[in-house]
Amino acid sequence: MKQDKVPQSVSEYIVCREDCTLQFLEALAMNGLAVRAYIEECSRKNFQRIVIELINGEKVYSKCYFREEIATSIRIINVYIGYARSKNLRE
Repeated sequence: MKQDKVPQSVSEYIVCREDCTLQFLEALAMNGLAVRAYIEECSRKNFQRIVIELINGEKVYSKCYFREEIATSIRIINVYIGYARSKNLRE
């Protein structure tokens, strides 16, 4: 969906933007609100976090988790993002 077609009300439903749980980010992707996800390193060794870009351009950040937890969650999120793309759910 193009950003100009995204209702501004999407922002009203995002209850967490920083230090969110992995399940919250997975739910955003499951509901078709995520367009991209990537991993950032945290200050603690072997810890990372996921950043999700939403359909309205905003970003949502997870807490820092062990690399193994992040690896599992990013796979789940990318499956949902891929599914939304393949079904044109944003149009």
